[in-house]
Amino acid sequence: MSGSKFERRRWFYQRFAKVHRAVLLRTKGRSPGRNKHGYTFLVLETVGARSGATRQVPLLYLRRGDGFVVLASNFGQERPPAWFLNLLAHPEAHVLIGGQRTSVHARVLEGDARAALVPIVRGYNAQWNEYFDTVQREIPMVLLTQVTQSAG
Repeated sequence: MSGSKFERRRWFYQRFAKVHRAVLLRTKGRSPGRNKHGYTFLVLETVGARSGATRQVPLLYLRRGDGFVVLASNFGQERPPAWFLNLLAHPEAHVLIGGQRTSVHARVLEGDARAALVPIVRGYNAQWNEYFDTVQREIPMVLLTQVTQSAG
């Protein structure tokens, strides 16, 4: 395979993600085994921005309080991932973690809230850190906050 070191890594991550996606979808967000890096994954269920169809994508997340921070890095590409565009159109979504399905509301972090998380996010995952250094666009950070269901 030709290309830069970054392009080869991105190719590997994309292939790995396809296999990991299949496992996470089949197990409803249960990661098999112990992740040696301690990373945590969820399955995000969105509504397609144009199609209206349910879409599922596994994502690495960082726990923040009662919410989950996900990075719309798209494997270091210059365009945002489809799931991010779906959340902009329909911010109400669901996550599957450990076999449990939870309703969430998506909010793009901006300003001081985003700036405070940048060093934490960069330190959490080497690929995320690399994306910040190689992508020209500002990579959106999304906070998925659990929605409490009211009775009645």
